[in-house]
Amino acid sequence: MVHKPVGATPLAAVDQQLAQIGDGERQCASRVFWARKREQALRDGVIDFYLGAAPKSAVMPGLSSELIMENTRAVVARKGHPLSRATSFRQLAQAEWATTAVNYDAAHDLEQVYDSYGLPRPRIVLNAKSALSMMVAISSSDLLAMLPMQWNDFTLTRDALEVIPLQERFPAPAIVMVKRTGLPLTPAAEFFADVLLRQVP
Repeated sequence: MVHKPVGATPLAAVDQQLAQIGDGERQCASRVFWARKREQALRDGVIDFYLGAAPKSAVMPGLSSELIMENTRAVVARKGHPLSRATSFRQLAQAEWATTAVNYDAAHDLEQVYDSYGLPRPRIVLNAKSALSMMVAISSSDLLAMLPMQWNDFTLTRDALEVIPLQERFPAPAIVMVKRTGLPLTPAAEFFADVLLRQVP
């Protein structure tokens, strides 16, 4: 079995796709992880590609960024949440929120949404440092979170979380693939990237 660094990618993107890898492909063990310094990890050859939210600024020299899809956010809550039947963002004005800074400053983005409605600053009571801590926080409390729509299809949270059916739509950072310029992906990385991209709308 060959062990090869492959990719850094969001947790929700890996969920169903890993089940598609057949016995033959499992002879190569991929390492999937969430790299905070992903661009430096790419330049150093620690990972082969990054698939996830677009960086806020241009990628480092020696790297290329390919747009995979535009994305949107949804407001997510535990099933049975008192606000789960809200249809307008204004109905969430007094809610308490969990945010994440894993890939972007979600707290700032949430504040901008509140400001666009003329609402006072949101009551942010938790800043989650990982997808796992976010899942636990939302599923075990009345906190809300504004998360990429892909969370709605995540198997591990499907029975515990739900998207509040708001009439508004909220933009999210685009999904991109970042890799080294002029260097083709290894066969293992190319296969894994293809598996991840099969579910892109």
